[in-house]
Amino acid sequence: MAVQLVSFYFIRYAIQTTAESTMRDELRVASRVVRRVLDQNVKQLAEATSAFGHDDAFRDALLRRDTTRLLPELRERARRFGASAMGLLTPEGVVIAGTLVEEGVGRPYPFADLFERAQVQGSASGIRVVNGKLYQIVMGPVLAPQPVAWATMGFLIDDNVARDLRYLTSVDVSFLQVVEGKTYVRASSLNPAQRNALASAAGPSLAHVRHGATIEIGGEDYAVLSDLVDDSGALPIHAVLQRALSDGLQAYRLLEVALLFIAGLSLAVTLVGAMRISRRITRPVTRLADAAARVERGEYGTRVGDLGDDEIGALGRAFDRMTQGLAERDNMRDVLGKVASTEVVKQLLEGKIELGGEEREVTILFVDIRNFTGIVEKLPPAKSLALLNEFLTAVSGVIEAHGGVVDKYLGDGVLALFGAPVTRPDDAARALACALEIRRQVDALRPDLVGRGFPEVQLGIGVNTARVIAGNIGSPSRLNYTVLGDGVNLASRLEGLARRYEVSIVAGESTRNKVPDVTCRELDKVRVKGRTVAERVFEPLGPQAKLRTADIERLALWHESLDLFRRKCWDAAEDGFAKLAGDPAYARLVEIYRGYIAELRATPPPEDWDASFTLYDK
Repeated sequence: MAVQLVSFYFIRYAIQTTAESTMRDELRVASRVVRRVLDQNVKQLAEATSAFGHDDAFRDALLRRDTTRLLPELRERARRFGASAMGLLTPEGVVIAGTLVEEGVGRPYPFADLFERAQVQGSASGIRVVNGKLYQIVMGPVLAPQPVAWATMGFLIDDNVARDLRYLTSVDVSFLQVVEGKTYVRASSLNPAQRNALASAAGPSLAHVRHGATIEIGGEDYAVLSDLVDDSGALPIHAVLQRALSDGLQAYRLLEVALLFIAGLSLAVTLVGAMRISRRITRPVTRLADAAARVERGEYGTRVGDLGDDEIGALGRAFDRMTQGLAERDNMRDVLGKVASTEVVKQLLEGKIELGGEEREVTILFVDIRNFTGIVEKLPPAKSLALLNEFLTAVSGVIEAHGGVVDKYLGDGVLALFGAPVTRPDDAARALACALEIRRQVDALRPDLVGRGFPEVQLGIGVNTARVIAGNIGSPSRLNYTVLGDGVNLASRLEGLARRYEVSIVAGESTRNKVPDVTCRELDKVRVKGRTVAERVFEPLGPQAKLRTADIERLALWHESLDLFRRKCWDAAEDGFAKLAGDPAYARLVEIYRGYIAELRATPPPEDWDASFTLYDK
């Protein structure tokens, strides 16, 4: 009885704790959904603003400052893109036209911080309050082809949006702002009375409930989580998600009643059958314990045989089935280890694989054989397959030796992950070391392949570090562990750039910054297809201690010439490039930058030129 009572107390405590923890997890998931919806709005509005410069009639009206034509056009575009407000600014930040009177035509744009950030970054977004209402604003340039104006597009965040978010997340969502010590509920799915109670209770605690807390609101306990969704303005905007504890604990209260009933029944059965069971259990249990010890030593062929027709006999039969399953599982582990990573196989066998994912920082590595289609056309199918298998075997071995995971084979290429499903502090360094070793091994393998009659194989590798969604996609019956996100797409684009610059490895700026020990040659600053933000791209060369003095001197000259180029010193930059033109390792880069200089001389860049170029090929 004492054991039953103590067990019930701890179970009840665990239920209470689990319920509250579950609710906070639900609030965290809801918070991510809210952020994802807001991010999608920003992406949609940014794509809409980027289309302004393609309309000749609109561009003509803009250049003429014809507000009578611009204002209807802005309203129509706002309706088409689902925006709540639109406006146009001069390059100096003065309002040309806008669908909100409050923007003040002819006056400076009221949100100067957004405008300044857009000038620096090429675009900007933020949540701002206009007449007591929240607007999610995106600002981008109108190109013709140079920036001739700035377009703003706003999405109203009101009670309807909050109610839509509640429908998506099953929790109440409110957007709060603290102004001079007073909390304002700008939008919410709550009724007026609940809003006032939330503002009074949660306002002073917004900074303390970032990870979830329990707060009394209107005489009732709520699980509350605050997420700072925008802090770029003078007054931050918080998304507060809350759910009543009574709602979350209702099912657990019923479970408590069921546990009390089961505990009473269990106690009665225990008292009646304890003596009888104790006389019949000792010998079979000892036999089972001995067999379990042998299984623990790896003897999966162990069997206990017939222990009778009672419960112990059923346990013995279950034990025999278990040992048979363990033997099959051990064999399955060996088979699965050949088609999936060790960590994924481990989770699969432990039953931990579920659909879904999580956001984490991962270094993505794409490896590809250049012009493999052309190579295949010259070889018989069997020889093509042998070449591909030899290449993939070598690459996969290097990836696994550096702690990476082969996510999938992409025909003649490989997608590898460093940081998922297992995270290490030096994932970026491992990925770069892996790329350098792949290049070394393929270079060493190339003469042997040519000697056996294979065409010469050229390699392309893209490396990028980013926060992505890592997890299992597919269906419950067939799933795949992989990563999704803009960072994966950028890694693929970087691999494609290797052909443009005629190098083997192209790494993103985020990867280069995380591995300062590896010397890199900066290749360019480009805006690849599908992205609006320019990215500095680099070629990893290796640890500086392993580079020759001549290589280091040429690299210093290259970076000095590149710096002159970006400072618009065309003649000095061209002189530096000319000194490197005879070096095969720099010939292609010199050719590209001489082309850049010719174009820029013909069409001088604007004053705010950021030395980046847009590439429209993948």
